[in-house]
Amino acid sequence: MKTDDSHQPLVNLEIESKLGLGGRLASNTAMLASARIISAIMGVSTLILAAKVLPNNAAFGTLLFIHAYMLFFSEIASFKSWQALIRFGADEVKAKDANRLGSLIKTGLILDFAAAILGFLLSIFLFNVFLWAQANFGTSDDAATTTQTIDAEQLKTWIFYYCTVILFRQVNVSIGIFRLFDKFFILSMRALVMPTIRFVGVIIAGLQGWGLSELICIWFVASVSGYVFLQIFATVEVLRRNLWPAVRNAKFCRSKTFPGLYNFIVKTNIDSTIKAFNSNFPSLAIMLVFGPALLAIYKVAEEISKLLSRGITLFNQVLFPELSRMAADMDLKSLTATTAKAALCIGLLSFAITGAVLLFGQDLAVSLFDNSFTDAPILAVMLLISTSLVGIATPFYALFYAIMKPGAAIQVRIIRTVFFITLFFMLSMSFELYSIGYAAIASAMIETALVIGMATYLTVKLSRQT
Repeated sequence: MKTDDSHQPLVNLEIESKLGLGGRLASNTAMLASARIISAIMGVSTLILAAKVLPNNAAFGTLLFIHAYMLFFSEIASFKSWQALIRFGADEVKAKDANRLGSLIKTGLILDFAAAILGFLLSIFLFNVFLWAQANFGTSDDAATTTQTIDAEQLKTWIFYYCTVILFRQVNVSIGIFRLFDKFFILSMRALVMPTIRFVGVIIAGLQGWGLSELICIWFVASVSGYVFLQIFATVEVLRRNLWPAVRNAKFCRSKTFPGLYNFIVKTNIDSTIKAFNSNFPSLAIMLVFGPALLAIYKVAEEISKLLSRGITLFNQVLFPELSRMAADMDLKSLTATTAKAALCIGLLSFAITGAVLLFGQDLAVSLFDNSFTDAPILAVMLLISTSLVGIATPFYALFYAIMKPGAAIQVRIIRTVFFITLFFMLSMSFELYSIGYAAIASAMIETALVIGMATYLTVKLSRQT
């Protein structure tokens, strides 16, 4: 323990778990996985109910588009300061230096605030650009009927109000605090907040005969609640550890006192922006080219594939703090071995899930939705293959951050993004909705090969230097 002042209570910088590496990885992954599985089940159930509550696929697709549009701008503007907090904070926790940790937290809070404002302004100012692009580049009859399904001015109003959710999405520091101190229980509970509110809300909507406007409100309340929940509990955690005086009195981090911090933040921000673009661009692209009805089919397929991608993400959330600790100790042997084992496990599990969807998905989709969703399972399998390949690459991205080489991640993601966008628009005229699946698989293959090759090169180079 360390005090910042003789009159202040002791600051608690101890990691919560007393387990070893294997125990922490297993317990934290199991905890998050349980929450994610429940969340995924509620998410799919919510989509099924929402599709039945709304009058047609176009209205259903419009609801999903509004949320996807908000996510696109909130995520591309986010600085992902939790990565810097973990990577640099791991050293301060090890050294029991509350003052320096307080500076990192305060800097992260300021960056979160700035990112939220930026994301909101971009979402509002660029929506007219999106409508113009849809009118000029949409190739489907569905795209032409978007404004018949819902008035363009009404859609703009909904977008404006719904995108205020971005202002509440200042959660990076909160996420970093819980991961840094190995407290994944709150992160698990937070994963259930939004899907629970949506699920209960859509049931009420069905019983009350509500329509699109009411469902948009339910999605809004669910999103805001999930973000506020995390902020409240992070504040409690900071107070409980007596860290608040250190945060309150801290100064904004300076380059002299935190060498490499801002270079790391800039590069991780670029990387996270590209990653968010890759994740959210398909929804906007399909809405732009094909319209809301086909977007509804895509989002169902995407939700199925997210059963896998969410699992990969949660494992990476557990893995990155552990790799950061290994990097801080310069344990390169354990670092590379753990990364390789994680990639292998993710790959085996991912392709097993893909096979199950291939065997049973189509009949299940028709029974749960209707015949208009028969293409969803095929597209879901394509997205799952892509997700499986990206999942193999994911631990290597965590390794890049752990060894302070985020630039490598940026290079790979830029190549993947350019290839994906180019291929999608080239294939969209011939393969329609499946073009997104083919583009995803091809770009994921390139990404996986590049990330493994680059990780191997960097770790070998680093081991020679040390």
